[in-house]
Amino acid sequence: MPDPGHLAFTLTHLGYSCVIIEYMRAIVLMCVLVVGCWRNASKREPAPIVVEEHPPLTVEPKRDGGLYAMDEALADVFSGPLEHIGTGPWFGLFRINACAYRNKRVVVVNIYCTTKEMKAFSIVVFSPTRGRVMIYAEADKPISQLRRGDYFTFKGESSPPGDPATLPLLSLDWSYEKLTAWDKKRYYKWLPGCFGGVEIRKPQGGCLKALEAKLDKFKTRNQPFFDEPPDDWYRVVREMRARAVRDGKFIAHPGG
Repeated sequence: MPDPGHLAFTLTHLGYSCVIIEYMRAIVLMCVLVVGCWRNASKREPAPIVVEEHPPLTVEPKRDGGLYAMDEALADVFSGPLEHIGTGPWFGLFRINACAYRNKRVVVVNIYCTTKEMKAFSIVVFSPTRGRVMIYAEADKPISQLRRGDYFTFKGESSPPGDPATLPLLSLDWSYEKLTAWDKKRYYKWLPGCFGGVEIRKPQGGCLKALEAKLDKFKTRNQPFFDEPPDDWYRVVREMRARAVRDGKFIAHPGG
């Protein structure tokens, strides 16, 4: 017959072992849950960036029929909601994608459409009737955090639509591929244009070819923009930055 004292000791020891085993099981289960949650969190997409579907009202700039002005181009960008055309390589860029958008007036291209913000920012605005405007800013920090006084480069250029006999007029209905191919052709046509602003804090300005006589008018019209851009400039920087977080992740051409 088993010793009652020994049996009691064995049952007590067995009870402690069961408690310890259950305790260890609970710890293992908690670790599995923590690891699973961490893995799910690492795969979870970041919260989407909310971009206004209806752009805020903008101050309508003077439209004098001259070269496409910087503030005029920005006003056209904010003239209606922007539709994403596509994301992908752009002529002249290496390992950086651009993002293109359109509304009923213009196509606007965010040249540096990266998920991580760079220290340079540039947009190109194409109007079928007014021509092309490029605006470029660069500083020691990401542009969306800064104001004009922090930039060491802030410049722009403008060119008319061109002659349809040498280069087809841009269409707002083009796909991303057709738009990039057209812009490459445009570049090699050496179309006339005017430019101004500052580059590495040094003033610059001039007009090429047939537009040399328009330099004074170009400077008068755009110098206030280069000195102190309107709120629309900072607004377009913020909106393009917000869109790049979403649209810069992949190459997609939803606009056909």
